[in-house]
Amino acid sequence: MLNLKIPHENAILQIEERIEAIKTIKKNQYGLEYYDFIGWCSKTWSVIDGIYGSDDPHSEELRTIGLSNCSCNSHMQAVFLAEVYHSRLLDFINEIRKSCE
Repeated sequence: MLNLKIPHENAILQIEERIEAIKTIKKNQYGLEYYDFIGWCSKTWSVIDGIYGSDDPHSEELRTIGLSNCSCNSHMQAVFLAEVYHSRLLDFINEIRKSCE
């Protein structure tokens, strides 16, 4: 059973908003603007912390998704990581919905 800090409906809405916000990450000719993507990550981590709590495995998992310290190929890496985040956030929504059944 999930132990959410907010109602299930609100949690789903907040996660859906973060998924939608992926579309607002600035793009360049090589992929996504890396530092704009990092800003999106930071906001997303904060939302997930508010839903699950900062010590929950969901929060910890998102923070460990491979952000590199090297800026080499960072624009293309951001595209890949955005897809990973998108997938995991959808998994979180599905998990919340199933816990309501």
